[in-house]
Amino acid sequence: MQELNLRYFQSVARTGSLSAAAGELHVAVSAVSRQITNLEQRLELKLFNRQPRGMVLTEAGRLLQAYALRNQLELDSVVEQMRGATARQRQTIRVACPDGMAWHCLPSVIARFVIDHPEIGFDIEVVESARASELVKQGSVDIALTFSLSVDIGVQVVSSYSAAIGALMRSDHPLAVVEALEMKDLADYPLTVSDTGSTVRYLFDVACSLSGVTLHPRITCNTLGVTYTAVSEHSNMVGLCSAMSVSGRVQQAGLVHIPFKEPQLAQRSLQVQVMADRLLPEHTERFLDALSAALSEAEKTAFAGKGEGGK
Repeated sequence: MQELNLRYFQSVARTGSLSAAAGELHVAVSAVSRQITNLEQRLELKLFNRQPRGMVLTEAGRLLQAYALRNQLELDSVVEQMRGATARQRQTIRVACPDGMAWHCLPSVIARFVIDHPEIGFDIEVVESARASELVKQGSVDIALTFSLSVDIGVQVVSSYSAAIGALMRSDHPLAVVEALEMKDLADYPLTVSDTGSTVRYLFDVACSLSGVTLHPRITCNTLGVTYTAVSEHSNMVGLCSAMSVSGRVQQAGLVHIPFKEPQLAQRSLQVQVMADRLLPEHTERFLDALSAALSEAEKTAFAGKGEGGK
């Protein structure tokens, strides 16, 4: 397969348009169209569905796109090894994750890792979980941490951990002595909950509906820092989050994290994802090992007994 064919194909697949790809490649639209046609004829496969608003990949096209992305990343890694590159930018691990993991857990793992591997740097992109999965499928990042309700197609799940949603509160809160809560127990207390669109809010709304309880959060937010601070400063405030998100910080702040009895709130998992079938660089594999070990330990701590900080 000629490199020029593949380069034009990748541009059209990325932009979804012959004209946009032509602009990106600084060539005529006819040249792009010709290369795509030649590639389809050579493979004897239809790679795009031509639609009025652009070019949409067929199933065969999506497979070729994944192959092209994966092989480009692997080629970059091989070239790096051949050149013996040691510059920081050649040893960067790119990670995408939701706010709940960026707030404490992931930075803690990275900080410990770079003590032993000072030649390795990190680029962290904080996005919604679904976007993190897309970025790893596109090859824009090496690793994605996501809060997921199901297995995503096109990624490899390296490891998975329980990310059940529980109630975060101060240790002197009236509910802090309870072993496990029900949604109705929260009716008399101010709540802080993630805003609409997050998996926390979705499962919270489902649990309320199935329990026949109507709860109106006092604070909605899109960052765990708001929940953590509000709960720390308000003696009766309850915040909803996973134990994994606040692992390592609960006892330090005099807080407790208590599970719920509603099974809907335990449907979520924390997944560590990479591009399917990609051969990762050695330094990325080393970090994955360290990350998996740290998350396994955090999971044990978070779900031991009543939860971290429990009595």
